[in-house]
Amino acid sequence: MSETTALDRAPQPLVCILGGGDWQRTNRAVASARRFGLAVAVGDTGQAARGAPDGDASVAKIAWRDDFAAARNQLIAAVREGSDAAAPYLLWLDSDEELIAWPTVDWRAQQAPWYLLMIQDRDDLTPRPIARLHRNDPAIAWRHAIHEKIALPTGRPAPPPTLLPGAALRHAGYDSDSEVARKLERNAQIVARERAQGQDYYGLALEEARHRDRRGSGATLAWSRAFNYHGAGPRRAGSIDPRVEPASALCEFGQVEPALGLLAQNPQILDLQLAVLQAGYRATGAVDRERLDFLADCARTGLADWRYSFPRALLDADREAILALVTSVGRQSESERPTLPGDATNLLSGDAMTIRFRRSQAVDAETLGDALVLMNTGTGEVLTLNHTARAVWEALAEEPSVEDLIAGFAAVFRDVDQAALRQDIADALERLRAAGLALESGAEQ
Repeated sequence: MSETTALDRAPQPLVCILGGGDWQRTNRAVASARRFGLAVAVGDTGQAARGAPDGDASVAKIAWRDDFAAARNQLIAAVREGSDAAAPYLLWLDSDEELIAWPTVDWRAQQAPWYLLMIQDRDDLTPRPIARLHRNDPAIAWRHAIHEKIALPTGRPAPPPTLLPGAALRHAGYDSDSEVARKLERNAQIVARERAQGQDYYGLALEEARHRDRRGSGATLAWSRAFNYHGAGPRRAGSIDPRVEPASALCEFGQVEPALGLLAQNPQILDLQLAVLQAGYRATGAVDRERLDFLADCARTGLADWRYSFPRALLDADREAILALVTSVGRQSESERPTLPGDATNLLSGDAMTIRFRRSQAVDAETLGDALVLMNTGTGEVLTLNHTARAVWEALAEEPSVEDLIAGFAAVFRDVDQAALRQDIADALERLRAAGLALESGAEQ
């Protein structure tokens, strides 16, 4: 018997797929695994039946409870009770994914509890690693209802997952914007249920930010909250930093400090380098030449951290091509820039100087570096406060008058042009008042 034949006959990983009843899509995922001779188990959650299974996979009925980890664990339990119980590893595909490459491996010799595979999320992005393969071990399960993660046995050392060379997935994605919208609304419902049950983990903050971004309301605050989420940083030194996505999103709102902080630790995250360049150009029309040169050099020499996806357009791109990517976002127009809704100078004259202001109670806040992001929870309007505006906001805790504010700031900033300082205070207060975040004392909430 040849070595190849011995490997072919050795137990192989079992491919596990959760399907919502759309068998036209799920059957493509099944067929992709069968091309490599891998057996498939499908967990049918039966949410929206369309088509029928092609008969080349075992099917287990799953009781869907708005919980992806629970559904996966139900399928694992079904596998361990069936004919596939001897599979050494379980490989997870989403129903809208395909297995496009699979290596010949002697799985009898593998001992690692889990592995990473490369996945192509979108055609315009480079692949990235993802944890989808784990031992068929009763002590290993999945946790979290959304953005579920592999949970290794507690009390044992948790080695970092290693990349399985030669294994790759492709995400087919959704056919229309309406499908994307339905997915986000479904995820929002899962998040709401998790919150109602007292759950709190990074995946919830991340999905809340994605949902807010899609709706265009309160996105800056939501992304700030995801970036600041406790425990959102790398699990261990040198591992992937989940905060890259919110840092990149915040650049679109002109908040580059989070991205700059991550780049100081790892300058080879090319997606963030590009996002910072685009944010600078959008705001000022200027391009950071030093950063542009660095990015061009990375693209030319392949000095990228390949654990993070970045636009494929950067591959082998020269400086001029990258400059075109930077300037393609366009400059922020005058109409897009924040303007004062009222005449702030009115606060600096006559009886207005004696008006006292207080903070609104209908506010949600998140710190982002030296800035403070506030959202009016009644209207959804978001303001990002610079150093001066943040100081004004904090001073409103004492319900000061305009006169009190100016006197207090003048005593601290003696070397600053006092006329300019008065105007900055008035401008900040007017923005807060117009957004419903600062109220005249005695006014109803």
